[in-house]
Amino acid sequence: MTQSDRLSVSRLSKWLFIGAILVWAFWNPIAQIPFSIKNVPYALDYVSKMIPPDMAILPQMVEPLLETLQMAIVGTVAALVISLPISFLAARNTMPVGAISLATRGALSFLRSMPAMVWALLFVSLSGLGMLAGVLGITCHVTGALGKMFYECIEATGPKIKNVLEAMQIDGATRVQVIWYGIVPEIMPLVASYVLYRFESTIRTSTIMGMVGAGGLGLELTMAVRMFRRQEASAIILVILAFVLFVDWASGLIRKRIMESSGYV
Repeated sequence: MTQSDRLSVSRLSKWLFIGAILVWAFWNPIAQIPFSIKNVPYALDYVSKMIPPDMAILPQMVEPLLETLQMAIVGTVAALVISLPISFLAARNTMPVGAISLATRGALSFLRSMPAMVWALLFVSLSGLGMLAGVLGITCHVTGALGKMFYECIEATGPKIKNVLEAMQIDGATRVQVIWYGIVPEIMPLVASYVLYRFESTIRTSTIMGMVGAGGLGLELTMAVRMFRRQEASAIILVILAFVLFVDWASGLIRKRIMESSGYV
């Protein structure tokens, strides 16, 4: 067999392997399509009973909406305060001890490996039902997510300002001074952008935290669905949709201005 034939066989094997995985992955969902089609009338009946939305409950949604916003703000800010210092321990160009860098990365990976909902479910057993469980759940997951973004940003920025950092070290600056005056100002626009992006995601997470007993709009939606108050449920869904869209728009506008003013765009 020639070299060309071996390459052709290798490519064919790879494509067959990928095809087998795709067939395996799609098999069960496709098999359930006939059952789902049979249930379409029941789904349409359920949706029809959600119309029109019961807008009379909107005044009652102000407090849950504020709870949702509180969860997102506190969880994101707490995660920022924890993850930013830790990210310098994870970045290889600011932490010379490889074992510490590796251990920190492992801890951040563990924190983000579980969704905020799962963390919140665990904290409900610790703090009981309420907003605190949601805040702690968001903090754990977002700390891991932001920490990864930050240490990758630190490592990517290091080579760009290598000469500046070397000059600071020659002038007698300590490692902490090099980080504080050399790296931090360089990464702050990206940090602000990442935090705002994560805040958008956290808002969406906060709206469903009530499903595990963590309060907010999610709890109101869960109760409405369980009590078959479908028109109330559709009104709550509209509130969540409007809230998320507004936060996405405002956050995107702020993030764009930050990046433009810092010269990244």
